[in-house]
Amino acid sequence: MFKSVFSKYFMATALIVSLFFVLFTGVQALFARRHWIADKEALLSEHVQNIAAFVSDSTLEGGAGQYYIPETLSPLLARLSSSIDSGVLVTDTSFRILVCSDSETCAHMGKTLPSSVHSGLQHDHFFTVSRLGTLFDNNQYCAGVKLYSFSGDHIGYVLVFSSAHALVEYIWNNTQALFLSGLSVMMFAFIILYLLTYRMVKPLRQMAAATRQFSRGDFSARVPVTGQDEIAELAGALNGMAVALSSVEEMRRSFVANVSHDLRTPMTTISGFVDGILDGTIPPEKHEEYLTIVSDETKRLSRLVRTMLDLSRIDSGQMKLNPVSFDLTALVLNTLFLFEQRIEQKNITIEGVDSCEHLLITGDYDLLQQAMYNLLDNAVKFTESGGTISLSTLKNHGIVGYSVRNTCIGIPDEELPRIFERFYKSDRSRGLDKTGTGLGLYIVKSIINAHGGEITVRSQKNEYCDFSFWIPEQNLNEKSDDLQKK
Repeated sequence: MFKSVFSKYFMATALIVSLFFVLFTGVQALFARRHWIADKEALLSEHVQNIAAFVSDSTLEGGAGQYYIPETLSPLLARLSSSIDSGVLVTDTSFRILVCSDSETCAHMGKTLPSSVHSGLQHDHFFTVSRLGTLFDNNQYCAGVKLYSFSGDHIGYVLVFSSAHALVEYIWNNTQALFLSGLSVMMFAFIILYLLTYRMVKPLRQMAAATRQFSRGDFSARVPVTGQDEIAELAGALNGMAVALSSVEEMRRSFVANVSHDLRTPMTTISGFVDGILDGTIPPEKHEEYLTIVSDETKRLSRLVRTMLDLSRIDSGQMKLNPVSFDLTALVLNTLFLFEQRIEQKNITIEGVDSCEHLLITGDYDLLQQAMYNLLDNAVKFTESGGTISLSTLKNHGIVGYSVRNTCIGIPDEELPRIFERFYKSDRSRGLDKTGTGLGLYIVKSIINAHGGEITVRSQKNEYCDFSFWIPEQNLNEKSDDLQKK
C-alpha cells in the first residue's frame, strides 16, 4: 500500500503518535474515574456513618427486644438527604427496605436488596457502583453500614446512594476537551512531521535521480550536501563516486580512441605495404625496407595486445606471482640492453651502471622485468636527444629498489598525483607519446604493490623526472598471492 520511504516513514510515525495519544487519553480517563470514585466513596462513607448514628438514636423499642423506626423519621431523612444531595435507604436485618428518603415517590419500599450485596454489607464498610440489581434504572454510588439500636443490637442496614451519571458526564466532557486540544497538537505535529520527513527523504530522491543519470552514462549530476548527518555523508560519497566515474569514463573514451587509432594505423600500414608487394607496386629492391616497416608495426600491435591482456589480468585478479630468488640489478641491466638501439639513436648517456650494487631478492622475475621495461621505456621515450638517464640502487632496513631518473621537460605538479592512474596521460606527454595508452605506469604500480612494495615519482620542470620503487628483500612466501587490484 505504501511504497515510498516517505509514505512509510510518515504513516508509521503518525500511527505511533496517534496510538500514544489514544493511550494517553485512556490512561487519563482511567485515573480521573478512579479519583472521582475515591472522592465519592469517602464522602458517602462519611454521610452514611452520620445518618446511621442519627437513625440509631431515633429508633424506638417495641418490647421483647424489638425495635421500630417511627414514621416521622421519613420526612427528616428526606430533608437530610436533600442537604447532602443523596438518597437514603434503611433496611431490616433481612435486607427488606423499611424507609426511603424519597417518601412521596418512592418505588423501593418493601423491596429486598439483591443477594449480590448481602455479603458486602456484613462488613464494617461497604461501597459499590452498580444498579443494586433492578432497584435503580442506572448506576449508583452506594455506601452502606450496619444499623445498631441505641442498646447495641444489630437491627438492620443503612445505605446512602447518589447517581453515577455525573461521572459519565465528567469523563465525557474531560475526554472531549482532551481530544480537541490533542487534535490541535496532533495536527500541528503532523505538519511538522510531514515537513521533516519530506526534508529527510528529499536527498534520497535526489540520489535516486542522480544514479539513474549515472546508469545512462551521464555523470554530471550532483546531489546537494547539507548538514553533517549520515545522509549528507552518503550524498558526499555519491558525489565523489560521480567524479571518479566521470574521470574513469573520460579516460576510457580517450583510451578507446587511442587504441582504435593505434590498431587502425599499423593495420592500414601493414595491409597497404603487403598489398603493394603482392601487386608489384613496390619494386623488389625495396621489399626489405617495407618488410622491416611491416615487422615494426606488427611488433607494435603485439605490444598493444599484450598491454591489454596484462590490464585484463590485473583487473580480474588472475595474475599470479611466481616467486624466485634472483639479482635485481642483473634484471635491470638485462632490460636496459633491450633499449640499446633506441639509446644510441637518441645519443642518450646512461649513468650509474658501474656503481649499482647487487640486490638479491625474492619475487616474480617476469613481472618485475615488465615493470622495469615500462619504466625504462618511459625514460628513453621522454629523454630528449643528447640527454641522460641515471640508475641507482636503493637499500635500507630490509627493503631494496631502484631509481630511474631522466632529463626531460618534467611532469607538472598538478598531474603528479594522477600519473599512476589507468589510461591517464600527461598533457605534456601527448606530443611525445602519441601511441601510448596510459597503462604502462598503472601496470608498474600494480606489480610493485603486489610485491608489497611502493613506487613514487618526483619531477622538476625542464630538468628531470625520477621514478623510484622499493620492495622487501624477502617479501613472498612459497605460496603465490594474487596480484592486488589498483
